[in-house]
Amino acid sequence: MPGYDSDRAEYGVTSGHIQMVMEGGTQLPAYWAHPLTGRLFPAVALIHDWWGITAAIRRIAHRFAQVGYYVIVPDLFDGQIATTPERAIELVKALGDSGYPRVDAALTVLETHNNTNHDVAVVGIGMGGSLAYEAAIIRKDMEAAVVYYGFPQRYFGRLKDTRVPLLAIYGQHEQLVAADVVSRTRRELDSNVKNLKHEVFVLPDVGHDFFSDTANEVEQAQGQFALNKTFTFLEKHLKGPSRTGPLIQK
Repeated sequence: MPGYDSDRAEYGVTSGHIQMVMEGGTQLPAYWAHPLTGRLFPAVALIHDWWGITAAIRRIAHRFAQVGYYVIVPDLFDGQIATTPERAIELVKALGDSGYPRVDAALTVLETHNNTNHDVAVVGIGMGGSLAYEAAIIRKDMEAAVVYYGFPQRYFGRLKDTRVPLLAIYGQHEQLVAADVVSRTRRELDSNVKNLKHEVFVLPDVGHDFFSDTANEVEQAQGQFALNKTFTFLEKHLKGPSRTGPLIQK
């Protein structure tokens, strides 16, 4: 799991498990992490990959919290974790079309939460990256979206309608999203009707999942670069922490 190099302020972090209430009263489990200090922070809905909320996802949530974001990770698999691709495929199939409503619920919680400043971004990884594309097309009330190796092809023809600035990051040797797909994604985003400044970035010398716990030295360096590029992107579009505010509590 990569670290990051930054001269940004770092905060002490608290984290844990919560239950969110979706429309209709259904409870949705989630993981959260946020700075301990008493300010109102911008918010991030971090959407996990097809493995579920693994230790790696929790560490990424902590990284965002350390630099000043209030993070919720909706659990799309209700606590289940995949350790093989076969099991991951089973969980994705079982999720079906209920993934986006869960993402939408997490974003709504963050938009209205009294411990955030109501500036919200969605950040998705793999399967979660695909859902982040969907949120960026559908929701009007976010400030930004970030996609790490999501699958844009299912949204071709709709990417021009993306409502918020979007950053998409892929590895040069990405095995699941071909180079021509990344190029088409860039073209469609560049033709957006709102004239938003989207960014599509390709990391050299790495493939899929540059945040893996088993990443080699090159992958760790590029994962670190991706995080810092993300922080810089979000700082353009989300207001930073307030100078005063209620103590942030669990």
